[in-house]
Formats: sequence, structure tokens, C-alpha cells
Amino acid sequence: MFEQPVRYVAQTPLGPLDDSTLLATARERAAYLADASKQLAGSLNPDRTLRRALHVTVPAVADWAQILMPTRTGVRYTAVRADEPDRFVSEEGARPPLGELSGHGRILTTGRYELMHVLADGHVPDIVAATVPVGELRNGLLGLRPADLLVLPLTARGTTFGTLTLARRAGRGFENEDVAVAVEITGRIAIALDTARVYAEQAHVAEVLAASLRAPELPETPGLAIGARMRAAMHAAEIGGDFFDVFGDPGDWSVLLGDVAGKGAEAAILTGQARHTVRGAAFFDRRPAELLRVLNSALFAGADRAQPATRFLTALSARVTTRPDGSASVRIASAGHPRPLVVRTSGVVEEVPVKGLLCGALRTAEYTEVEQELAPGDMMLLFTDGVPDAVGSDGRFGLGRLSQLAAGYAGSGPHALAEAVDIAVAEYSGAGLAPTDDVAVLAFGGVRQ
Repeated sequence: MFEQPVRYVAQTPLGPLDDSTLLATARERAAYLADASKQLAGSLNPDRTLRRALHVTVPAVADWAQILMPTRTGVRYTAVRADEPDRFVSEEGARPPLGELSGHGRILTTGRYELMHVLADGHVPDIVAATVPVGELRNGLLGLRPADLLVLPLTARGTTFGTLTLARRAGRGFENEDVAVAVEITGRIAIALDTARVYAEQAHVAEVLAASLRAPELPETPGLAIGARMRAAMHAAEIGGDFFDVFGDPGDWSVLLGDVAGKGAEAAILTGQARHTVRGAAFFDRRPAELLRVLNSALFAGADRAQPATRFLTALSARVTTRPDGSASVRIASAGHPRPLVVRTSGVVEEVPVKGLLCGALRTAEYTEVEQELAPGDMMLLFTDGVPDAVGSDGRFGLGRLSQLAAGYAGSGPHALAEAVDIAVAEYSGAGLAPTDDVAVLAFGGVRQ
């Protein structure tokens, strides 16, 4: 609900103005503009700001108001009448050509307001039709029998992006002082609408970019069961420096999990670059060690050969070959990442002895692979350092606690294991609160076919 309408009625005395009348008028005008500005500043939502803009003009300075705003396909006309202050009529229309001799096109081109005394002209329907081309809005205006139409440019940051049309009925035409007030409030409306528009555009861009940086949905992987969980330290944006990716063909899958140095948007940008780099390299060679070598080289791209890289990340790159009986062969390489665990169906948990230099440390780093067999029902658990390094009342979560937890979920499947690790770390580090470091967990194992 809006606040009570702001009212401003211009003083039009019959005789000469004395000092007290002038002062009263100035105070009334200042109070109106202050109240209107407060209402306009109360929202950054474009639609809500548009309605507030009409609300502060009707009935304060006009009996009817219309705002023309550009859209992606044309323009939108939104109007309100003083006798129906809560009914906003909005319709789409064609964008008026810039530079046309009459109507909104001229206002948008010149950036100057126009005042039309329509009753004096004697062609009310024609003038209204040129100013209000949308049928329902035009009929609403004609019902008022307008005496004056005042069309003002909405200009902000040096650009005229729309118009505000004000109408008054017979006996209440626009005097010079009324026009001055209208010009001043239109400037404030323009700033409010432009600010809301820019904010909405920036929020949309940020959301699109954030969506592109979030962890991808896991693909369908026939023959391979996968469970993954990720939580970012930058909880509001749901983006961070941990990442994973799974791609390939039935029976031959590539799995990538990594951790970029840093947190938040800056780290998330590098995670996206890392995923794209690895996927591109996989078109030519899907060997895990080769993918890490290419990823490491990419971190030095554009840097002087005498200078070290300024971006670092750890990663595990695996290639999983599944068999119809549910077993799998895994070739895996590491770039300075915590070693993965193999969880046997018997409850035995083994650490995979794979190691390597983190990406970004040396320009010419080489990586080696370790092969690991998974029997039917066995799982491999990959995780970032946000898991063992999570801090609770008993210190670090640690690999020992992680191994004990994993053993308890032997044979339960990758989805249950990944979820259990994520929940356990969250509860350990603060009753489900956002972690202080990004956390990523990915478990996989073969599926009998």
C-alpha cells in the first residue's frame, strides 16, 4: 500500500501576491517535493517505482497522468486517474519514431516539455489521440474532458528515455507555477525510474553471471552412479572457488573436482575458466594427467615468461571406465589436491596414493596418474579441503573423522555418501550455518547393467 497521496494545489489569487502568500506557496511546494522524493526513494523495483511516480503526481499536480517507458519490443504506457487512484492501466505500444513532428517522438528528441491547451484548440480528440495512442488509456483521459495536457521528458544521466504526460480538467489548467512544479518533480521521477532500471539490469546481469558460475547439474551417466554436494562460503550468491564437472560417453567418463585459491566471485570466475579449459582440452586428449597439464598452462596464459602465475588451484582429474558387472577402473591425477578415498563395500576405507604440484606453481609442471580398481558397490570419494579443514568445537574435522563417516556409509551409494559428508561438515562447523570455506564433495561408483 502507498502512503496517503501527496497534495499540492497551486495558489492562483485574483489580486496581487503579498509576501506571506508567496512564502506559504513556497513552503507548500517544498513540502510536496520533499514528501514526493521520500516516496520515490522507497523502492528499487522498476514496477513499484513507476506506480509511485504516478501516485505522487495524481492528484497532487494533475487529474490524470501517463508514463511512457521503453521496453525491449516497443514502449509501455501506464496511466492513472485521480478518481481511481489505485487503478493503474498499462498497455504495450509501438515505439514512437524519434524526430517526428508531434507527439512523444519530438519530446524524446528535443528533451523539452510541451504544454497544450486542448479545449482552447477545439480538437480535443485529435490532440489526445496523438498524445495517448493506446485505446483504454485514451478513453480514460477523454472522460475527464481535459483542458490542458503537459508532456514532459524523463531525462537522467543526459539521456531522455521516456515521457510523463499530465492532464488537468476544465477549470484547473496549468499555470506557470504549476509547470515549474511539474518540471521539478519530473526530474526527480526520472532519476528514480532510471535508478530502478539500472539496478534491475545490473541485478539481472549479476544473476545470469552467477548462474553461469554455479556448479553444473550432474548429467545422466549410464553405468556410473554419482552424488555431489557443494556449498559456498559466499552463501548469498551461491558461488565460490570449489568446482566439479562430469562429462564423457557411456562407459567412459571424465570427472573433475578442484579448488581455486580464494573465495567469492573472483574465485568463481576462475572455476568457470577451469571447467571450460578442461572440456576444451578433452576434445583432443582425455588422459587425466594431460588435462591437468593443459589447465596449468592456461593459468600462465598472457603472463610474461619471467613472471610467476598469479592464480592457483588444486584439482583431481579422473577417467572412469565402467563395466557391465558394476565394477570400474579409475585413472586419476592430482594437482596438489587432498587425496581421494576409496570406500569398499566391506567398510574398509583406503587413501588413493596420488599426488602432484598445484596448478599455477610451475609453468612446465608434469603430472602422473594412478590406477585404482573399484569392485561392484565400491565408491571413490573426492572432496575439497573445506571438508577436513572445517573447524568445530573439537578442532578440525580431519581425515580421520571423514574416513570413519565414510566407512559407516559403505554400500549405501554415492548420493547418500556425498549428502552425509556435506551434512556432517555443516553440523560440525556450526549447526548448518554457511561454511567459512567452500565445500565440495563428489562420490561415484559403477552400476550393474
